[in-house]
Amino acid sequence: MSGEVEICAGILLRDPASKFLLLLHADEGVWVQPGGHLKEGESLADGALRETEEETGFPGGEMRLVRTSESGNVRFTTFLADVPHFDPVLCDESLDSGWFSASELPGNTHPEVAKSIRLLVGTELDIAKAIRDGELDSPQQYENIWLFDVRVTGTGTSYRTALDEYVYRPPEDFLSADFLERCNGLPLIFVHPKDTLLNTEEYRQRAIGTVVLPYVKGDEVWGIAKVYDEDAANLMRTTHASTSPAVVFRNAEDTEKLEVDGKTLLIEGKPSYLDHLAICEEGVWDKGGEPKGVRSTQEETAMAVEEQVPAWADELGKRLDAACSRLDAIEAKGDSFEGLEKKVAGEGCDKEAAEKIAGKVAQEQKADMAECDEHKADAEVEASEKEDDKEKVEEKKDSEEKMDARADAQAKENADLRQRIADMDARFSRLVRPLSATDRDELARVQQRADTLAQMFGDSITPPLAGETPIEYRKRMAGKFQKHSSGTKGIKLDALDDTSFGVIEERIFADAQAAAMNPDKPLDGRLVAIKSTDGAGRTITKFHGDPKAWLGPFKARGMTVRIADAATRRGVN
Repeated sequence: MSGEVEICAGILLRDPASKFLLLLHADEGVWVQPGGHLKEGESLADGALRETEEETGFPGGEMRLVRTSESGNVRFTTFLADVPHFDPVLCDESLDSGWFSASELPGNTHPEVAKSIRLLVGTELDIAKAIRDGELDSPQQYENIWLFDVRVTGTGTSYRTALDEYVYRPPEDFLSADFLERCNGLPLIFVHPKDTLLNTEEYRQRAIGTVVLPYVKGDEVWGIAKVYDEDAANLMRTTHASTSPAVVFRNAEDTEKLEVDGKTLLIEGKPSYLDHLAICEEGVWDKGGEPKGVRSTQEETAMAVEEQVPAWADELGKRLDAACSRLDAIEAKGDSFEGLEKKVAGEGCDKEAAEKIAGKVAQEQKADMAECDEHKADAEVEASEKEDDKEKVEEKKDSEEKMDARADAQAKENADLRQRIADMDARFSRLVRPLSATDRDELARVQQRADTLAQMFGDSITPPLAGETPIEYRKRMAGKFQKHSSGTKGIKLDALDDTSFGVIEERIFADAQAAAMNPDKPLDGRLVAIKSTDGAGRTITKFHGDPKAWLGPFKARGMTVRIADAATRRGVN
């Protein structure tokens, strides 16, 4: 069908002399590697192995992923396998075969096959560059090393769970030629050392490779790592799929701490020392997402999962069927013996002969019964094992359900963390970006309005925070007076869109003003001006509150007077 992508896979077979087996395709007339279309539900690896065996007679072996390329509407995944030299057994799809070195490929070799071979025969630097440029998948094995594409560091805003703080890493200080030069030869270790920085002992225990080709990818710094440790390489392809850099800022002025919404935001400056890059399960610069510090292309399959009868259940069923068959046979023999007795009695046969026959049948019955008992015992054992296996299946099911629940909870937590990081990133970008004249005017208007209302309650307000937008400031001020508006107390202002919030905001300020001017509410030491308009359009201002608020300044200061009579003046008691 036109437009539909055809999924194919094959294997480049390489012999000890570094020659590759190619087949001359009968229909297309070009030299290709063994391979072909996948069957429904077949994985890439299984399809590649099947096609290779069908086309060459070679049963296959250990292989690794090289690259996935697209030509027209065909997506071809290429694997590599190092094999002994052999003479292939061709099928009718091929006219000829041959082993060719990279420098002696036939002129009519398929372009994508030729490219795969050229990519595989370069130096370790050639392979590293091909991984960096996306021409080869990561990782690639070369001689005694694995070449991985790894993230050295991210930039922008992230969150350090251990320190409960946000961190901002300025892109201009890390996405630079100077920083890339410093990443050359960066030690790659397995998990951070206890004391943060490496020492002789920690280096010996943890070193697994080095970064050789740092480069900028988007807003992150990546590099190609040479990994010498086979166990570490296996873990990097499975469980430890992220990285964490150890960066030191020795000068105090290189970093700055801010308090934003009650959270600490650490603004990093130019790093003074880059100690190592650690391989870990989750890194800070994953920013709450899936671990993605190690690029490892995993084979994707769409195999249909079908329930299969466990081997133990199938074997038990066969044994039970055999036991039932034996019982049927015993019953049949029993019927025959009864018929024989009737026949002897009815036709007057030789009694001695009949007894011999009956004895023989009885012996057979006894043997069959013993065998049946043995099968029954086996069946009981199998049934017991089956119950044990059922319990194990149930335990496994419960464990999987708990794991799924934990995974769902972790996914939700990660999504929340990603949103918090995005919000803080947006907030910080405003901290370093100057306000427009329109925003400054709007913030001043909101502040004056809120301050006027707060004074009616004998209170004050806080000015706009650094980086706070007008709508955020309006919502914060409205939240201050929301307690005076009974009709809006249950509304979450942050969740409202701008239009809906505007309506609620007016309601809150009106209710708060009414509460401030309520004549039944005592206002100790304060006066509130209540303005109204008379019939002639004149503004009448009346004051409500405590008279002491305006009479106090007019009151004379009190004094103490002592009156002495004549006796007191003469000193007579």
